[in-house]
Amino acid sequence: MDVESKRRVLEGANLTQGGRYNGDSAVGDHKIAFLTKYCKDKDVLDIGCVAHDPQAYKSRYWVHKAVKAVAGSILGLDLHEEGVKVLRAEGFNVVLADAEDFALDRQFDVIVAGDIIEHLGDLNGFITSCKRHLRPGGRLLVSTPNPWYWRNIVKSALHKEVLNNPEHVVWICPRLLRQLVRRHGMDVGEIQFGSRFMRDRLIPLPRGWKHTSYHAEVFVNN
Repeated sequence: MDVESKRRVLEGANLTQGGRYNGDSAVGDHKIAFLTKYCKDKDVLDIGCVAHDPQAYKSRYWVHKAVKAVAGSILGLDLHEEGVKVLRAEGFNVVLADAEDFALDRQFDVIVAGDIIEHLGDLNGFITSCKRHLRPGGRLLVSTPNPWYWRNIVKSALHKEVLNNPEHVVWICPRLLRQLVRRHGMDVGEIQFGSRFMRDRLIPLPRGWKHTSYHAEVFVNN
């Protein structure tokens, strides 16, 4: 495989339902591809590394393992006590802390927040904590469900409410994410949308409607 083909695989251009695997990780998955390209040889903080399930580390789609494979160093952070214990027993470097207010006495090149902000009640606390833990030139990477996903639009037309994960407390689209982080002297750079479902990738709709999730690069304004 040539260099260009490898790049396209890592960016998810050739993703199939089964994914493309590097060891135990689906490196062609849209979320993993987006996050890992920013984390190569970087000092990384992975917030929400338990991924809401103490057994998630066994999945090929587990972000923490994929990022660990490319990062210079990685520290996981989660409030899920049982999950933190499990990951520590498996040899991962993880701390028990609250994503909405944490102090680690160190800074990082990259902070990964994969599918976590939709669970948080205090987004300002989360962003404030992240910002003070970023080194100059650092990046906060956010992945979250896409509110305008076409199936959500259909459900809203057919039902009084759009059913979703009962642990979610907020929908946040790219525009509102940008407005939120600008209150903290930050801004949004690259945005990518993605879905693991072939039907979504093939349906002839704008990217902001056809994909289940999006991923955003957030940086501190100089």
